[in-house]
Amino acid sequence: MRSQYFQANFRIARKSKKNMVLAVLLILCMIFSVLVVEEQKINDGYRQWRDYNESVHVNADYFSSNLLRKKDYKQTFNNLNKQAEYLAGVQNGEMFDSAQDYLQNSKKLVQTMLAGYQNNYRGASTLNVLPKYQLWQKLVVYDYLYQNHLVIVMNSKESSTYLIYVLSLIGMFLFFYILFIASDSWMINLLHPTLLKNIPYQIRDEVKSKFIINLVLTLIPLVIGMLGSYLFAGFKNGFNSLNYPAVLYFTRISAVPLWFYCLLYLAYAVVLVIFVTSLAFLLNQLTHSVYLTIFIATLVYSISFLPGSIVKYLFFLPSVYLNISNVLDGTVSSQAIVPTNLITGMLVLLVWTVVLIMWFRHLVNQGGVKK
Repeated sequence: MRSQYFQANFRIARKSKKNMVLAVLLILCMIFSVLVVEEQKINDGYRQWRDYNESVHVNADYFSSNLLRKKDYKQTFNNLNKQAEYLAGVQNGEMFDSAQDYLQNSKKLVQTMLAGYQNNYRGASTLNVLPKYQLWQKLVVYDYLYQNHLVIVMNSKESSTYLIYVLSLIGMFLFFYILFIASDSWMINLLHPTLLKNIPYQIRDEVKSKFIINLVLTLIPLVIGMLGSYLFAGFKNGFNSLNYPAVLYFTRISAVPLWFYCLLYLAYAVVLVIFVTSLAFLLNQLTHSVYLTIFIATLVYSISFLPGSIVKYLFFLPSVYLNISNVLDGTVSSQAIVPTNLITGMLVLLVWTVVLIMWFRHLVNQGGVKK
């Protein structure tokens, strides 16, 4: 890659108001979303179980003496009563600021909720119980805390728990941030062919330089946002260890230290940037429009929102791997007909990157530009 050409591209990207505004917005959103978490009390202690507690009591009231003569119905009724007991324990643990009681009752509650699936909650048809994979996600966190002698945090506004929350939130939208950054990757060559005419270049120079530039414009704000989120939430609400558990799916659902989760998150973000940039190159060449590039890429992302009965067969498409949070925590794997994890997601995105770049180069070479 010619350094002269890369420097010219980098100066253009650096002076882009769009890029600077997007980077600043990403950092500010990551840091100051803690104010929303505080105000709305998101994932705040017993509050997250309050609606479910009401559902448990409502469904327990459905059971009549006639229904309780049936073994399956009685089993569900007893299960709901145990859940109500543990929910009260969770509430008491928070009220009396007893992290140990809160953890023990939360773990027993989740185990009891999983046990209820043995007869599919027969007779409790309106119970708003979490899916099994989400219950396993909670259980591995509780086990990790217990085994590593860490104190459970009963909210999402302290340093570690807030960082976990904000990474989960940003994981849903990072694709669009990268898309807006990369949406004009090839447009300067299409709309202003004379701007770089005095700098000899090849297609691979352009591709490599935009990969590097978009990686810089994504990873630096992302790292600053991570550090800023942890520090701002810590100074405001209290610090926790970076060994606090985050959910990760590899061959099974497990919990890993937050610092390790952040490294995996950034590694996956690298692959996501490369894929989205490749997609933007191709769509720029096909449509000659930034707006159509964004629109079509959004349609690609929206495929992941199709019904689960369809999405489970689409494991070979990049769409289902564009939400980092869902890939890392096992949500994608829970919906697929084959086991998938972050390695699967990376490989699928990289394979599609090769396909997109080859298609892009073919289209450009038809116009006489050197390889």
